[in-house]
Amino acid sequence: MKRAGIAILLCLSLCGCSWRDAGDLSPVTAGAITRDNGAYLLTAELAVPNPDSAVPQSITVTGAADSIAQAIDNAGAGRDAQLYWSHARVLLLGTDILRSGMRETIRALTVSSEVRPSVRLCAVKNAQADTVLTTCASVSGDPPGFALGDSIDLAVKQSQAPDMPLYRVLDRVESDGIDPVLPAVSIEGEQAVLDGAALFSGDVLCGWLDKAQTGVLCLLMQTGDRAAVYDTSTRYPLTGIDPVVRADASAFTVTITASLSCEDRTQAEQAAEALRVQCVQVIRTLQETGCDALGFGRTWAEQHSSSEIDWRTAPVTVRVTLRGTQSAEGGSR
Repeated sequence: MKRAGIAILLCLSLCGCSWRDAGDLSPVTAGAITRDNGAYLLTAELAVPNPDSAVPQSITVTGAADSIAQAIDNAGAGRDAQLYWSHARVLLLGTDILRSGMRETIRALTVSSEVRPSVRLCAVKNAQADTVLTTCASVSGDPPGFALGDSIDLAVKQSQAPDMPLYRVLDRVESDGIDPVLPAVSIEGEQAVLDGAALFSGDVLCGWLDKAQTGVLCLLMQTGDRAAVYDTSTRYPLTGIDPVVRADASAFTVTITASLSCEDRTQAEQAAEALRVQCVQVIRTLQETGCDALGFGRTWAEQHSSSEIDWRTAPVTVRVTLRGTQSAEGGSR
């Protein structure tokens, strides 16, 4: 909890506050939202001032209502302090919301002045969303929601998780253009862990990707400034990633160029072929589920407004060019 306390303490100090005189504020570090018989159930992970320490305690509170705004108010009911959402790292959405369509929930969160538009959204897999915050153990002293925020930050930079803040999800849901892809979270033992990605067709959950497939999709989406390709047990780090998608009369062509740290040209060729195969497999999954996360459907519509060929059945060719650079550690770095 120490890093969470220090980070939030710093933010409050910049506003002229401290934990001992914060008064009517209880900072929220993470939230979880599910629906039951039409009502929203919202669970908030709070950082609460500790009178015996400069480091706050972590607790959870829950509120239920027919609207997001009222559920937020109800979660803070009975407390002396108002819930303060500007420090929330993640919002966890239950599969009950995702399977029925998350458009209404996303709109409600966006119009709520309580929730900042940059908070990242996650899909909870094989568990109730609230249990991630209420039953998972802390990580190095940090509450599960705050620690999960750290994990997502790192994973996005390494192209291992999609970067999906609230405002971007809303844009994709409302524009009917490129579909959203949310980081998936599951419970492993007593810890909340990243577990691939949730695919959407419009605003409705349509499939899942495992961790390896998610890394390939994030590389295609150019989520982070670096990535990696795996060939059996060997990991090849990539930088300078540049994926380009083109549509011709009857097919898509995806061209990927990147710089690769490796031992020799043979390794670069092996890594390029491994990445090509993996990209084809992930793209086929997108086509099969109808998740237009790469904008194939939109590109196809722009190029072929009168075509009878659906983007989900169009052939895809992937070309990979890796510029090999020598490294002291070699390709297995």
